[in-house]
Amino acid sequence: MGTAEPKRIGFLATQFDEYYQNLVFHGALEEARRYPVQLIFYEGSNTETLTKSGALDDTAFNLAAKTRLDGLIVMTNTMGSSFSRERIAGYLASFSHMPIVSIGLEFDNVYTLRPQAGCGMVQLTSHLVEVHHRRRFLFLAGPEGHPESEARKSEFLHTLSELLPEAEPVILYADFLEERAYETTIALIEGHWNFDAVVAANDQMAFGSIRALEEHGIRVPAQVSVTGFDDIPYSVLSIPALTTIHQPTSELGRRAIGYLATELGLGSSDPTSMVADLSTSFVIRQSCGCMNGGTGDAASTVDQLQMRLRNLFSLQVGERSRSAFLRRIEAAVVRTFKLEEILVELSHGLKRLGIRFAAVVMVDERRKNTSRASLFMLLNGEEVQIFTPNGQQFSTRSLLPQGLPKDFQAYVCESLQFGSEQMGYFICTPDAKDMHVYASLRDLITTSMKGALIMSLEKDRELILQREVHERTGELVAANKQLKREIAQRKELEQELLEVSNNIMTRIGQDIHDDLCQDLAALGMLAATLESALKKTELAGARQLAKNISESALKSAYTAKQIARDLFPSDLQDNGFVASVMQLVKSKNVTDGNMVTLEIQPGFHIDDKQQAIQLYRIIQEALNNALKHAKATRITVNLLHDEQSATVEVVDDGVGFEVKKGRTASGMGMKILTYRANLIGGDLHIASSPSGTVVSCRVSLQEGA
Repeated sequence: MGTAEPKRIGFLATQFDEYYQNLVFHGALEEARRYPVQLIFYEGSNTETLTKSGALDDTAFNLAAKTRLDGLIVMTNTMGSSFSRERIAGYLASFSHMPIVSIGLEFDNVYTLRPQAGCGMVQLTSHLVEVHHRRRFLFLAGPEGHPESEARKSEFLHTLSELLPEAEPVILYADFLEERAYETTIALIEGHWNFDAVVAANDQMAFGSIRALEEHGIRVPAQVSVTGFDDIPYSVLSIPALTTIHQPTSELGRRAIGYLATELGLGSSDPTSMVADLSTSFVIRQSCGCMNGGTGDAASTVDQLQMRLRNLFSLQVGERSRSAFLRRIEAAVVRTFKLEEILVELSHGLKRLGIRFAAVVMVDERRKNTSRASLFMLLNGEEVQIFTPNGQQFSTRSLLPQGLPKDFQAYVCESLQFGSEQMGYFICTPDAKDMHVYASLRDLITTSMKGALIMSLEKDRELILQREVHERTGELVAANKQLKREIAQRKELEQELLEVSNNIMTRIGQDIHDDLCQDLAALGMLAATLESALKKTELAGARQLAKNISESALKSAYTAKQIARDLFPSDLQDNGFVASVMQLVKSKNVTDGNMVTLEIQPGFHIDDKQQAIQLYRIIQEALNNALKHAKATRITVNLLHDEQSATVEVVDDGVGFEVKKGRTASGMGMKILTYRANLIGGDLHIASSPSGTVVSCRVSLQEGA
């Protein structure tokens, strides 16, 4: 970038790993290469704040304020899903001393970019009615009141009312989220499905609806047309390819940088760039029912299918490779609780991912109004600096002690937040091609650093206790013995924790190897066979192979989803404990027959997040044990409570096992149950006989987090 000090432009959005926002950012990055400009992406969300009714935290704005910025791009359209308009306006006011570009929403004294309507929704609705004769419509909208979603909904309803005055479309809000659209569609299918067209306000919701329909044997597009909005890259690779409305997402980013470059005196923007069309356009593919994607050319359809298969296979290979890197990093940090070793292993993993610059900064939230932060790791090219045990301190008025290096074009800044605790931030160059890597690294760093800090505090406590023992006289011999017992118990707990971690990692590896990898390998073989058949122009056989590939792909996606759900019960965040247990029981009945029942005492609830996740895992482990080992014919899950406590109970009529009183459970499953109960101060009871087993855990009720 040369020796001159570059202008720094902040890019504030909610998620780096969301296709739409990522495309706008990379469009901005492409244009930024024409100028002496650094682009810094600040992510304004994390796993705790992206909930159904939650809101974004202030981290992105706070981190941006610590950086010497010359201009700002704000994705107000995506932030509007969680922030109120007034709150966004308040944040923008704090940056009023610099030029600002708002993408989506209009604010006073702020340059606004938004795609022009272009009649895309009019064309799409007319196409479904006039070409495919669809009459019964479901519209999946974004968050209620969101300006862009409301505009798309209004255009759809107006067009439909003119074409079909008698139509009665159903409007449901799925918040622009794929999983929410999937759940909404599932609920309709299980209730009363009477639609022949699904119009989604973005592509992600369209993907979720297609997945739900296909899982329940409702064929797209033969029985139901499904359309999206945005035309993200994956829309052309989906099966079937998604009919959608193209938005000039990359052009929005380029236009934003062009405007700021002109405002900052870096030279006027390319006139052709500034007048480029920002209107939307209707893109016809297969999901609406146009089996040739609107081309009418069968040979072109075959070519498109071959291209999609090659791209899908390439994506799978790339994702497996990058996932292997992340698992290697995770395995390394799980092996140790030492901060220095964690950071060393992290730096090695970052290099393998091709990331050239990275830094880990921690803050101490317990000290109110602190003005200092601590740099713990700095990776710059091949050079790695680890600052342990206390870090290199610097003023929180800067993002890094020496500021951001001017040698790199762009950075991604991720907040490290453990629950409600603000731990620090992770900043790196966006060199990894997989946009999902950065959120994974953020979560991995957060959990591993938190574990290391907890262990460090425990070791400091241990040393303090030892010094006190040595300073006391013989009358404290009893206290000394107690201390040794505590140390021995702590070491035993650490060992069990390591065993549990290794067991969980082994289970993940086995699931992926035994199910997902074999399915993907079969998909690759079918794709190769299809390509060979197509070369020989055996179209009839090729169509059957294409059907087999589609079914294998859906099976692989379902398998991966089940593994992910077992690892992380997202329903706990979205719908609460009781709904999550209901979904767990339902999933077991789907895979193991209707042998599990759920009994819920009226008024039962769990508000504390830590209690909820551990009790859910206890039920999950007990169910797995009963289904795999007990040879049970009936299993009952009971949720009970009184004024002071709540109890979860899993009862089966299986063969039972021997429970030895007064001894620590020897099986890994029993150890996991005991460990989880101890974490939340629960009272775990296990009773077993040849006629069945009862596993119960009782906890005192607490205020919700």
